Amino acid sequence: MPDKRTRYPDPQTKGLFVEVMPTGDKFYRLRRKVKGKDITVTLGPFPDLSPIMARDKAAEVRTQMAQGQHPNQERRNQNQANITLSSALEEYIASRGDRIKATTGNQYRSALGNYSQEWMRQPLRNITRERVQQRHQAISEGRISWTNQDGQAVNMRKPSKAQADLWGRSLRAVYRFAHDHYRDEEGRTLLPDPPTMVLSTKRQWNNVSRKTSRIRNHDLGRWLAAVEQVRSEAMANREDTRAAICDALDLAVFTGLRRSEVFGLTWDRVSLGGRYFWIEETKNGDPLELPITDSLLTLFRRRWNVCGITSAYVFPNSNNTKPIQEPRKTISRISVQTVPVPNPHGLAPIAFNCHDARRTFGSVAELAGVGTYILKRLMNHKSKRDDVTEGYLSFSADELREPAERIERAILEHAGLIARPESAIDGQLAALVSDLDEDSKRRLLFELAAKINGDTASDHNK
Repeated sequence: MPDKRTRYPDPQTKGLFVEVMPTGDKFYRLRRKVKGKDITVTLGPFPDLSPIMARDKAAEVRTQMAQGQHPNQERRNQNQANITLSSALEEYIASRGDRIKATTGNQYRSALGNYSQEWMRQPLRNITRERVQQRHQAISEGRISWTNQDGQAVNMRKPSKAQADLWGRSLRAVYRFAHDHYRDEEGRTLLPDPPTMVLSTKRQWNNVSRKTSRIRNHDLGRWLAAVEQVRSEAMANREDTRAAICDALDLAVFTGLRRSEVFGLTWDRVSLGGRYFWIEETKNGDPLELPITDSLLTLFRRRWNVCGITSAYVFPNSNNTKPIQEPRKTISRISVQTVPVPNPHGLAPIAFNCHDARRTFGSVAELAGVGTYILKRLMNHKSKRDDVTEGYLSFSADELREPAERIERAILEHAGLIARPESAIDGQLAALVSDLDEDSKRRLLFELAAKINGDTASDHNK
């Protein structure tokens, strides 16, 4: 067996030869010069092609070349024109490189792989406008099923207009990329126009409204008390994962961080001495540095005593090797605990998902008056390109400490865990006069009124 490729030319047909690969495989190839460039065309494997068949095929290829056709390019165009949805999806994700997060890529794979599973191995060009319209409607109505990795049939649990739009946007992104990317040698596109255009032209997008659920201000006390109760029970029973989830939910409420940012936090990004921590990988790609307020300092110290030495993660799973993946069971338990016993006012459980914490934080922060630019930085929202002013602003944890503490105080005040400033003064006044009899209180009131009125009159005379 040769150590490198070896060519054996055909004595009868110019440019035709058999090439023997180092693996022992043999192929008939034709080499011709077209427009000053050497072009090699693979005709087929030996012995599938006989010498006579190879010579006949070589003659056909020479004729095509003489007519200006490029067999290799034609084959490449044909392959690209028949690119499958699965291949186009992976090519799209690869082309984005670091500009697309792994979680986003997996979301595309999940949406397309589940809701259009039988399309994945089909050519993109076979996906028509009618099929897109019908599939989008079926997802909206919950009439889709697929096969999971274990070979079991899975049905949609409920209709979802949001998932239908997610599927449509994913397909649109992949098809638009493929439509522009795959072109012939003259720059002409090889695929039909994107069939997802039908969702816009026929106004089929569901345009689901942004969720607005959050913990209402008057419910913050119930929620934080329920979290504390579940955490205390978990710590007493050595349920470390459940206790960690309670701490993670508190961190989310007091910072507005996203779920992945909270549960993915590692100790090498926490400085207890400097009283700040930072998120390296965020949704918009910009790192975020935040101050550690008093409530967070207590939380982080508690977490350090539990897993600071044994795990790289602040909120690790039961093995301390990975971050916690699923908090829903603990959230359900907390929700149940938000109902007081007894319940004379008939209060309902507080429904909650992780993003509610972010909306709660943002709403309280706006009411606390921290300022738009400060709030956008605390929540790590991407600045608009046309906002020149914001482009010049840069806030570290030190500059964010005062507004973060103001938001923390507002949350605790709404929860009834600390007194409002005006309430504190009223309490102090009440304590001063609590031991006085009615006559003394009345005399003091008259003296204060006279003092205030006298000062006011004096100011007017001036």
